[in-house]
Amino acid sequence: MDRTEEQAAMMELDEAVEELATTSIRLLMLLREGTLEGVEQEDGSWLIARAFLERLKERGGLPPVKQKGCASSCTSSNCGCS
Repeated sequence: MDRTEEQAAMMELDEAVEELATTSIRLLMLLREGTLEGVEQEDGSWLIARAFLERLKERGGLPPVKQKGCASSCTSSNCGCS
């Protein structure tokens, strides 16, 4: 795949945010957990795979946020872990 094809296969993070009607933080979280496919550039910006976004849209959008369990030192009475 040459550079032009590679660029056409990817989109900037901001474009993906608009297309999925979400936030950059949400997409960065999905990238970090491996749910979203992308490539970090040398300048720290991200490119997202267009094909992956199309598959997400076909499935109805972004997956739900993964809930982390409480820390073992949690003392909250609101979370349900104590």
